[in-house]
Amino acid sequence: MQLIKIIGIIIIVLNVTGLGFILYMVGMMLKNHFFSKKQVIAVKKRNRPAIANDYTTADDEDLLKDIDLSDLDTLNLDDFE
Repeated sequence: MQLIKIIGIIIIVLNVTGLGFILYMVGMMLKNHFFSKKQVIAVKKRNRPAIANDYTTADDEDLLKDIDLSDLDTLNLDDFE
């Protein structure tokens, strides 16, 4: 019987703290909504220089042809731990 009362008191306390938290969050939302300090800042748009796309990308197949895979045979993977 004593255990049931203790569990009931714990449940009531948790419910009251949950309601308090909800009221706190609502208060903070209302405060931010009605008393927000909005700062108006003039933003100048800069003319950014145009970047010329004069580079060419090679196809993936061409990149794979240039790779020398013979060095991978002597690779010691213990060095990378």
